[in-house]
Amino acid sequence: MPDMPPGLDLAFNPFEPAASGPPLGIPISPPRTVRDRLSGFVETGRHAPGPKVMVILGDYGTGKTCLLRWLQDHLLPERRIQPFYFDNPGVHFYDLANTLLRTIGRKDFAKFIWEFAGSHLATSYQGHLFRESFEEYLSAQIRPRRGPHHDIVEPLQSAIMSAGVTSDEEIAHCLARIVTDAVRKPYFEYRDFLPAKTDSLVAEAAEAPYFGAILTTLARGSGAAAIAFLIDEFEEIGLQKRLTKRAAHDYLSTLKRLINLTQQQDNQFWLFLSMTPDAYQTTRDLEPALVQRFAASVLRIDPLPPHDALTLIQSRLHAARPRNSTSGGGPSTGSRVGSTLFPFPDDLPFRPTTRSNPRRLVKACSSAISAARDTTPLPFSTDYLKKVEAKLFANETDPTPDDPRS
Repeated sequence: MPDMPPGLDLAFNPFEPAASGPPLGIPISPPRTVRDRLSGFVETGRHAPGPKVMVILGDYGTGKTCLLRWLQDHLLPERRIQPFYFDNPGVHFYDLANTLLRTIGRKDFAKFIWEFAGSHLATSYQGHLFRESFEEYLSAQIRPRRGPHHDIVEPLQSAIMSAGVTSDEEIAHCLARIVTDAVRKPYFEYRDFLPAKTDSLVAEAAEAPYFGAILTTLARGSGAAAIAFLIDEFEEIGLQKRLTKRAAHDYLSTLKRLINLTQQQDNQFWLFLSMTPDAYQTTRDLEPALVQRFAASVLRIDPLPPHDALTLIQSRLHAARPRNSTSGGGPSTGSRVGSTLFPFPDDLPFRPTTRSNPRRLVKACSSAISAARDTTPLPFSTDYLKKVEAKLFANETDPTPDDPRS
């Protein structure tokens, strides 16, 4: 990282060039109205029936990803809800199972099953199979002569059902095999979650209840009150030109199953989904009745108000001030750290389309700081910032928002 010109009074550039997600090492906090809306939704959902689905609606660059990350890092863990973040997953239901379990890892998930299910048979005639630790079981499986452990699928299947994870024998068998095959195959592959494939770990024609069993295992095994999926835009629905009839069918089927799971999992499953207005309209055009199921829980992210734009910049600058800094405005201002926009002027002469869009605003601030030299007048002049802005967005037609594919 290049050194900052000393006159900027910054230890580093607190504005990331891509501006496509949360800043590294800088705490993020949504506007108070957004925080209150999300907190109220979660608090109500913890005690009320009905689908626990919220759609975060906004144009590209309005901060949907940062909002999902704030949910993941702060709000949901504080309520003992274990979040899992998905970035542009495919529209097939098994795409989510594949991504989820490969993120967790086979050994960790198998250990959840072993310890949780085994404890429910500790006093039964099969209990001796589960008195060893999971690591001891794996070690025994590696030995040339494995003793009684070679025939553990059936008792483990019974243990899973006794634990209340599922009442379906085929689903319990698939979960048991995740454990018993862990030595032979200590990782997950995409093909493991294709129901029609040989040796698939998904019960055919039972994808939704199978997924429910996975969620139950994760919640109980991790001691969480619930599991939440944070889906940052389904890939095909976000790029409508690629949405074939088959993809549309798969997308709607997946979304229905996820919404149904939020109602069937005894408050153990939540769904937060980000969408652009175009994607939301496409979904409504495809199946209006489905959209009605979550229409009351749509959080629209409006353009950034002037006050929130200033707060965003001030908080970033404050985080980047040197520890021994005594001024937020350089030698000529004598201001307290964080009280001004230095090295930016207080009037912030960017265009309204830049100031109101977090991604564009962060990009513009990042470029202004990166291009600054020891000879650059401070605070930045209006002419300097307008030139930076014009160069950065030269290929865009104002006021079209950023295209995420650019």
